[in-house]
Amino acid sequence: MDNMQKGIHYKITHPAHKLWMIALVAAAGSALCIGILAFVDGVAKGDYLLVAPFGATMVLVFGLPQSPLAHPKNVVFGHLTTAIIGIIFANLLPVTFWSLGLAVGVGIFMMIMLNVTHPPAGGNPLLIMLGAHTSILFAFYPIFAGSCFIVLIALLYHALVSRLEYAWVNKPKEGKDV
Repeated sequence: MDNMQKGIHYKITHPAHKLWMIALVAAAGSALCIGILAFVDGVAKGDYLLVAPFGATMVLVFGLPQSPLAHPKNVVFGHLTTAIIGIIFANLLPVTFWSLGLAVGVGIFMMIMLNVTHPPAGGNPLLIMLGAHTSILFAFYPIFAGSCFIVLIALLYHALVSRLEYAWVNKPKEGKDV
């Protein structure tokens, strides 16, 4: 029996298989996630959950959720690691072409060494140093809090809406015909 004959239950409980459907699911999840983060920041009247590198995080978490680079630990700890490095550099060195490059390089080195590589997090040292964010609190909000919210929203979205595999959600059953 082909997928078209399996009915609405099959279509709801199985992930999209066509490119345009995958793209639509990724776009909707990304829009929802960023919208929620921006809404919280607007209501709280501050920068508590949203920074520009999170836009790139959406590509991985919603567009390529099975990528190791999109795993929750990579999202959260990749962003946190590079944020801390950016804050250290912002406090210790003047913002120059070499300090910006060095901060990004050290951030990438540390993500790889800690096995938490998340490419969008490579932008955090630039954001932090160019924005003169020198308080360690910036690493906890918006960076840590925002990345935790992203993972939570992604887990719920993939479990309830997209049905795509993400982290431990929607793992294929062994020995079961999908």
